[in-house]
Amino acid sequence: MSFLLKGVGENKRWFYPISAFFMAAFMAGGLWSMFYPHVQTHFKLENVATIVLISTFTGLGTMVVGPPVAGYILDKYGPKIPLALAAVFYFTGYAIVSTVLKQPSWSNALPLWYIGGFFCGFGGGLFGGTYTSTVAKWFPDRVGTAMGIAVAGGGTGTIFMSPLTASFIASSGFSGTVFIILGLLGLFWFALGCIFWKMPDNDWKPAGWIPKSPTTGKVVEEQKQFTLPEAVRDKRFWILYGGFLCSAFANTLFGQNASMIIIEGLTKAGMERADILAMVVPTYLSINAFGGLIGRFTWGWLMDKMGGPFRTLPIVYFISGVMIWVFYMGYTSSSFIFAVAAILSFTLAGEPVLHYAAVPSIFGRRHIGKIMNTINSFSVGIGITVGGVAGASIRDALGGYFWALVVAVVLRMIAASFATTGFFVTRKMDAAAKKTA
Repeated sequence: MSFLLKGVGENKRWFYPISAFFMAAFMAGGLWSMFYPHVQTHFKLENVATIVLISTFTGLGTMVVGPPVAGYILDKYGPKIPLALAAVFYFTGYAIVSTVLKQPSWSNALPLWYIGGFFCGFGGGLFGGTYTSTVAKWFPDRVGTAMGIAVAGGGTGTIFMSPLTASFIASSGFSGTVFIILGLLGLFWFALGCIFWKMPDNDWKPAGWIPKSPTTGKVVEEQKQFTLPEAVRDKRFWILYGGFLCSAFANTLFGQNASMIIIEGLTKAGMERADILAMVVPTYLSINAFGGLIGRFTWGWLMDKMGGPFRTLPIVYFISGVMIWVFYMGYTSSSFIFAVAAILSFTLAGEPVLHYAAVPSIFGRRHIGKIMNTINSFSVGIGITVGGVAGASIRDALGGYFWALVVAVVLRMIAASFATTGFFVTRKMDAAAKKTA
């Protein structure tokens, strides 16, 4: 039991977001869409929905099943146990996926593709439910900035993992080896985190820190520490739920189908599919990751400066919705795709940072594991689980991605409306509390 209490302490608390950055960087979650065209070519498939359906299984593991399990263990025992489990399940998932290309047909490969994807997602979900809550507990005073650093790792990893993976596939062929390598990287970093991470005491706070309102930025006497039942009864829980669900569905619809959307656009312009896969898609993913890296740092910092998540979430949701449509309008040009990708990724990157930072900002830190992972699992989790395959299914049914992207844009606007409503509701609650004080 004493091992569970050992780890880096408050004097070096920046170790937590920085080490989370590196763990997320080597998870390489942004690479999945790169593999879809290769799987389609390997098994000579016409439709893509059954390939992209793996995003449903990874999403189930990443956001629906993994985080609540991590949150329950985390609140009782700290981060070491869920990180150890993350290492085991993550590697096991990639080991299973590595056997897919050895199967004689797609029907034989499907169960392994989906089961492996779920295990990868579950391992990633255990990590995601652990690092976000741990960082939030160590940084009540600068949760946006700290979360921005931690979450930025995912995008950063894609910057270098995408071209390296594409180069490996080009030189050695598309085989199970690439998945084994990815699994080993995750296994190493999660195991390392298991050794050095711990939670602060529930009543710990930085010396000299004074809580502030999440809407006005003004000093409050003491932030209320919601329990999960209390949070569920609060209007803002459901406002966040609606915004998270719509935004995650749209984000995943676009992100999981991005490679196929690019292929659709550039083949219309006469570019060869092989050239798109070898040059355009890896470059797009790297630009997307680099824009996301800057965006995660920026939006986390802006949230701290602007006074809370409800001031920044409407901006992120609205601008990214507009840019998804702009992307489609010029997707027959690779240079246009790259330019828009930089802006779009910058705005989309604010989403996970603000989602994770919003919950402790509004509901406090004491029960953060349960509250954060519950709301994310059943909002973002559903969106991630359904969004990717929904976009692919619309494409297969209607012969293109036009209507899928219309759905994505509309959902982003609805999410912006939810977030704007949250701002006014919170301001009204703050004013009422001030009158009764």
